[in-house]
Amino acid sequence: MGLRFLQQQHGDFFFVTTTFKDWTELGNIKGFYQALADSLNFCTQKYKAAIIGYVFMPSHIHLLLAINGKYLSGFMRDFKKYVAQKIAKDLKIQNKQIWNPRFDRVVIYSENILRTKLEYIHNNPVKGKLVANPEDWKWSSAVDYFTDRKGVINIRKDSI
Repeated sequence: MGLRFLQQQHGDFFFVTTTFKDWTELGNIKGFYQALADSLNFCTQKYKAAIIGYVFMPSHIHLLLAINGKYLSGFMRDFKKYVAQKIAKDLKIQNKQIWNPRFDRVVIYSENILRTKLEYIHNNPVKGKLVANPEDWKWSSAVDYFTDRKGVINIRKDSI
């Protein structure tokens, strides 16, 4: 997974989107979102990164990620690989490519853009008609931001 935008390797905060192969709604498979959460928690520790915001949608995911930009491609490679292996093993989905090969990233250069992207992430399940309120979607950091509950991903709110 090479960088399409080399200047973006120098950022520290990224809005990342990645999709499942052919926009397949893999999120509807029981246990799939938990595999995503486990992988993100593992990769954030491995790469000394932090998740500021996230949402898992049926066909794609969005992340707000604090990471040294030169490690972003490795982070995403390992994240996707771990998920694919866990899905094959635990959910018995064999010989199926689950990811589109690339991911999109935008460097976040200001607090205003960070807040805009976080709001977009949190409203995605509402826009997708999955829930009425952002905090009602279990697979989003909105739970951490709008309630006193903790979500399934360890997030770092002190960055905003």
